[in-house]
Amino acid sequence: MRKKALLLVPIATTAILAGATPAQAHPVGEPGTPSCFGERVSHGSSDHGLTPKERAEALQEFVDAGDPLALELFGETVTAGEFAKFVQVNCSDTPYFP
Repeated sequence: MRKKALLLVPIATTAILAGATPAQAHPVGEPGTPSCFGERVSHGSSDHGLTPKERAEALQEFVDAGDPLALELFGETVTAGEFAKFVQVNCSDTPYFP
């Protein structure tokens, strides 16, 4: 389990870079708080103009390129629901990354 968690860090970082590079300068939503998920999804849509579907499409590019970490995380297809689950996990008390 720990090895898998360590493998998720590079893909999570890549996902952030692909979908929200400007967001790195201003973290949104505190993991472990009830409003984290809504804050992050709302911020991505309003401030960066990317819907969850568009973010999933950006992650799909990594899957299509054969990125082993993206394939492990999402399988063959990245859906908006899977992207939402990814955000939800990263808003939990034990996120992949803060």
